Amino acid sequence: MASILAYYIDSFILKGAEVPPPLEGIKVIDMSQIYFGPGGAVYLADQGADVIKVETLRGDSMRHRYTSSYLTQFNLSKPFLSLNRNKKSISLDIGTAEGQKIVFDLCSSADVFILNMRPGAEKKFGLDFDTLSQINERLIYVCISGFGNEGPDASLPAYDIVLQAKSGILSLRRHPDGTPVPYPIMFSDMSGCMSLSYSVMLALWEREKTGIGQKVECSLLNQALAMQMQQLIWIENEEDSLADEAPSAMASCYQCSDDKWIAIVVMEANQWTALCKVLELEHLVNHPKFNTYEGRVKNALELGELISGIVFTKTSDYWIPKLKEGAVPSSIVQDRNDLLLDDQVIANRMIVSDIHPSVGTLNYVMPPFKMSSHNYINSARLPAPLLGEHSKEILDSLGYKEEEIQSLVNRNIVRTNSE
Repeated sequence: MASILAYYIDSFILKGAEVPPPLEGIKVIDMSQIYFGPGGAVYLADQGADVIKVETLRGDSMRHRYTSSYLTQFNLSKPFLSLNRNKKSISLDIGTAEGQKIVFDLCSSADVFILNMRPGAEKKFGLDFDTLSQINERLIYVCISGFGNEGPDASLPAYDIVLQAKSGILSLRRHPDGTPVPYPIMFSDMSGCMSLSYSVMLALWEREKTGIGQKVECSLLNQALAMQMQQLIWIENEEDSLADEAPSAMASCYQCSDDKWIAIVVMEANQWTALCKVLELEHLVNHPKFNTYEGRVKNALELGELISGIVFTKTSDYWIPKLKEGAVPSSIVQDRNDLLLDDQVIANRMIVSDIHPSVGTLNYVMPPFKMSSHNYINSARLPAPLLGEHSKEILDSLGYKEEEIQSLVNRNIVRTNSE
């Protein structure tokens, strides 16, 4: 892993002064948990925003999920490490007047506030938009819910798999007996991270014109629908469509003789011609059954069996170079651990290596875009924080005296990482 880090440092270190990150000077209070909110906040943090993560005394529940015996000793997990880099942590009891006052103090000078509570629950703690906007009229208030802030399900709890079911995604993947199979990737949560950061950018830009903040509402359900926007479109006069049919032969995986699999997708006529050449099936290029996209969909079963039989005769090392040479969209099906050694991933700095002071060396995914003015080696100015690691530092910055801070700690209103 050290060699990967050395590669980045040798190849991509900046010459001269760095351009300040684009969100430098923006202050974000992140009171969210799990994936959606913390992920949105980390995209802001990666671009230079000063993000303070406000946690309960037990901490973000994601500290305790999908963890290991090694990470548990630090109150950390892989998801938490990934979604909370570049943040500072303060741990407090928001059920107390003193805890709420600390949040109010933080919000008084903040640009963005992010919260995920079931609609209505925030009022119990004085964390609703009306209350916080009176403290700071420039505040961008982001609230995240499962099903949206209105309607019969607004107050119900939700997780990504629940929304896969609600949104129709879960109906697309089933066992032979019809049992729905949840997707292991949290579609709504992880795509929602990007939507959240995008909506914050819009609100900040609008604030430049109006001088005041606003409330931004995000939901897992809306995000699950947005992930299907190319499919969730209904046309009144359309009787049939290929949109919902699975062109399995032309968007499928094929097993090679070395038991590895290759994903192949063919959509355009030139790609079909190239695939036929690679598979030595040139006689099928203009075959009436297969010479159109519609024909290849209609005869997918026959075509898939033909391709499977040919691909299985040789190894993946034989097929991959030929498919690349023919510019046929394809890839070997990799294990996630293969990504650390993938030349394309390394060349584009999509995964970087870093050192966490408690955990040690770790690798994580960079933001999915690059800006020409910002040649990052990696985006972790700060490692994911220990619970309450910065509580005293943050309270000190708010003007709390040492004896006041110690009193809050002694009365279990504030937690520090020394506890």
